Amino acid sequence: MFTTRLSPASQCLKKKRLDTYVICVTPYGMDIAGENKPPWLLFVFSLPAKRASQRVEIWRLLKRYGSVGLGSSGYVLPNNFQNLERFEWLAATVRKYRGEASVIHVESIDNFPSKELSELFLEARGRDYDAMIRELKHYKGGSKPGQLSRLRRRFQELAAIDFFNSPLRSRVEQLLASADAQQDTGVVGGARPSRRKNEFQKRTWMTRPQPGIDRVSSAWYKTLFHSTR
Repeated sequence: MFTTRLSPASQCLKKKRLDTYVICVTPYGMDIAGENKPPWLLFVFSLPAKRASQRVEIWRLLKRYGSVGLGSSGYVLPNNFQNLERFEWLAATVRKYRGEASVIHVESIDNFPSKELSELFLEARGRDYDAMIRELKHYKGGSKPGQLSRLRRRFQELAAIDFFNSPLRSRVEQLLASADAQQDTGVVGGARPSRRKNEFQKRTWMTRPQPGIDRVSSAWYKTLFHSTR
């Protein structure tokens, strides 16, 4: 059962039963009293059968936002401003598709204690991080253009929804740092290959036409490594 704390002025106007959960909502959402807000947000929705593609769209967004599904009863996120804004936007989208949606502030769930819910979030992020770890272990610097940038973007997306600080996050950060070193040097392991002087001597060197730091540094570089002329 979901339990909430309503202000004295609020009245529970409508009850809905979702599996074993009983919730109370007003037409204007939940009016929560007290200084401490409930720790969870619950999103429930339904769409007409003919709205299959829109249903998939909503499911994908729920996954992107890092929500955890409670069977057929809804999707849960920790209660913060960003998550509330996302759920409210999703609710508006569902209603635009002629469906029904509610965003509920939840104090507790009797068969899902807060610790158990937290573990569900950790398991979900653990699976995501595991997939990244497997890919990063096979990464070879420069082998696939854009691969490292994509992995970094993916990591940032996961870190933003890692609400309970998965222990695998630091492992991914370490592997990304190693991949950065590989990309900078162009070799696996971060070791820069040695070059001999004669590989660069008796060659034509070009700089931009206007004097600048590039021409100054080019002259210094050639004098130091290639020739004195």
